[in-house]
Amino acid sequence: MGGDGANDGGDHMKDAGLGLPEGASQMTLPSFTLESGVTLTNVPVGYSTYGRLNARGDNGVIVGHSLTSNSHVHEWWGEMLGDGPGFTMNTLEEFVVCVNYLGSPYGTASPITPADGEDAKKPYGARFPTPCTIRDNVYLQKQVLDRLGVTHLRLAIGGSMGSMLALEWAATFPDFVTELVLIAGCGRHTDWAIGIGEAQRFSIMADAKFKGGQYDPKDPPLAGLATSRMMAMLSYRAPRSVDERFARGVMENPGECADERVEKESADVVSVEGKLGGTLVAEPKPRAATAMRKPSSHGDIGCTAHANESASETLPYFAVESYLQYQGKKFIQRFDANCYIQLTYTLDSHDVARGRGAYEDVLRRLTHRTLVVGITSDVLYPFSLQAELADLMPNAEMYAIDSPHGHDAFLIEIKELNKAIARFRRGERADPDAARIANQFPGGAAPRSAPREDVEGKTSLTIPFGGVGRRPDENENENENASGSSLAVLETLTEGELRGAVRALERELEKSRAREERQARRADALLAEVARLRDEASSTAKTLHPRLEDDSVSLASSFGYGLRLVPANPPPSARRYQPVYGEVKSPANGADAPIAALGAF
Repeated sequence: MGGDGANDGGDHMKDAGLGLPEGASQMTLPSFTLESGVTLTNVPVGYSTYGRLNARGDNGVIVGHSLTSNSHVHEWWGEMLGDGPGFTMNTLEEFVVCVNYLGSPYGTASPITPADGEDAKKPYGARFPTPCTIRDNVYLQKQVLDRLGVTHLRLAIGGSMGSMLALEWAATFPDFVTELVLIAGCGRHTDWAIGIGEAQRFSIMADAKFKGGQYDPKDPPLAGLATSRMMAMLSYRAPRSVDERFARGVMENPGECADERVEKESADVVSVEGKLGGTLVAEPKPRAATAMRKPSSHGDIGCTAHANESASETLPYFAVESYLQYQGKKFIQRFDANCYIQLTYTLDSHDVARGRGAYEDVLRRLTHRTLVVGITSDVLYPFSLQAELADLMPNAEMYAIDSPHGHDAFLIEIKELNKAIARFRRGERADPDAARIANQFPGGAAPRSAPREDVEGKTSLTIPFGGVGRRPDENENENENASGSSLAVLETLTEGELRGAVRALERELEKSRAREERQARRADALLAEVARLRDEASSTAKTLHPRLEDDSVSLASSFGYGLRLVPANPPPSARRYQPVYGEVKSPANGADAPIAALGAF
């Protein structure tokens, strides 16, 4: 059952403890077959719901949680969930569902649940099938939604691992989902992230108590799991954030005080701050403090750092070390080692293009209205990964969180994130600063050019910092007024707001230019292919009609078909949803390889 959330120690999870959290629901599926071919029976699935399903069942929202969260959205994204249009998930109008993942210890089938769902049997433990993929989870969640009566999803949203789930929803059931919000994720798990996960897994497996996963639940590999969490915490933050928070500070003991009350008040303490973690707070001391001795052992997790206790006396006990140890020890109270390993393997399975074609092509086929959110300081899933999604998905908008806090910024900067997503869902630009700048700089892709539309009907924007682009029909006074108002807008923005807005606009420009280049290359390839086919057809026609000295006889009269004529500038809808020339295969051997046009006739 869930634990007491009062002492959450800065963890984004308020409900500590294993098992289905209090207030969550659970259903049992008779059977479920994984991609690996393994079939689970009597499958428990934990989930949480908010709001009401309408009569048509088409007001659903699916939320993907992060790696170690449970299905209680209100515990970790409470500011984004509520009644009214000011919330990302409006529970007055939408039915919000969050389903716990396979392999997680919070209510769904996992290493800690009884095998085959039978209470008389021992938990799966190491026998739980590996891996349970992101795609497995989407298929499982589809069965849950079907049972709940959901016929359509207005939105699939998630952060980190949850964004991977939301993206997979769109690829697996494209007609079932309308909009996507993908936060701090990626289209496929990178080697960098896989490597980080393997290092965390290995720290657990190297614990002597792990025993290949067949450990006694009463004596689990706590040291390995705590170490894994410490490593993960560093990947969730960023160097600048950690350096500024701790500043090479060391833990200190209070000075000698005769009055016990004064001594207590003068001690340094670690306090909980915000959603994540504690920070060292130095209270005023009546007397000089002494450096705290670095622990030579951690009996609560069975770890001995130095057999010779005196060896640690000369080592400084840095505040960052104390913080990480605290987070590791707190984590083992609410998680299981086998479950953690399973979920990291689930992350590694993520590749939205697996079995579907070329990665870029798969993303380009996802035409859902999408908001991609990236964090500029993220070291786990760098900003470039989200920019890649926004570049390739045809109807995607980029929003940048310019925060020093790294990957976990999506759990820290929640209020501003909620405002941005709520704007997006209302049909507005997610970044109001980018919108304000764009409105003040209505020029085209470069200074001194009018707004231009790309091949899909979108307007490309840039910020000409040397001054506002001049239009042919503008006089000098209008130009000066526009420039003055534009600069006034810029001056009202903070450095962070301006940087985030500029990043978003730059990504939009890059996306437009990349799309234009792709279309130009495609057009060149198609023209070359059409010319080749025409020459080939003409040669064949002359062979069939040897007396022809010219091309006066129609090719159509010689064959049962001819080249289909298409408008020189077909409408955007035809270009976007019904490619005039059919599919164009990507070059197999690089950009200079010949491209074959299919369906040209």
